[in-house]
Amino acid sequence: MVARHGLSELHAPPEGKNTIAFLHTREDHGEAPMTQVGPSIFWPRDLLPSVIQDVRIFTWGYDADIDGFGSASQNTIHQHAGSLLSDLADQRETSEHYRKPIIFVVHSLGGIIVKAALNKSSAIQGTRLKDKAPATFGVCFLGTPHRGSMSASLGKIAFEITKSATRRPNTRLLQGLERNSETLDQIGDTFAQTMLGSHRQLR
Repeated sequence: MVARHGLSELHAPPEGKNTIAFLHTREDHGEAPMTQVGPSIFWPRDLLPSVIQDVRIFTWGYDADIDGFGSASQNTIHQHAGSLLSDLADQRETSEHYRKPIIFVVHSLGGIIVKAALNKSSAIQGTRLKDKAPATFGVCFLGTPHRGSMSASLGKIAFEITKSATRRPNTRLLQGLERNSETLDQIGDTFAQTMLGSHRQLR
């Protein structure tokens, strides 16, 4: 079962050498299109372990519904990044995998969240979140809007028009994803320095 929020462990070999973490897209949760093959095959869980047997595999879900009702759906990119770091720290500090390498496979907004999380980890001093950037071996970006997205601007306009008293559209998240967004520029510029300083692999 893949949880909607937080880390879900898909494969846990006794001697796992590395960790692969999948982050889904803004519109989907858990078994997202980038990881779904047909109606019933979730390839990170059902296929990948047979190919890479000695790697621990997780998926991380987050609430990014732009038209959501709850307070979690109002989180900013940086708040989601902090949640990701905390969840990874909770999982890794209680196991022998504390300092083993992490590979992120990220789609759409998930890529922006990972960049912000690694920036945060790199800048933090003296906390349990500090080791996540140095432990990151690579990041595979799939369809990540590094420079923003026109759909974010259109979505913000649509929700301004259609929102009712019972809805709290997450316009802060949409603003952060717009083209020429200052938030994305800051995250991207800092991430470039984070990666140069740690000599990590980007794809």
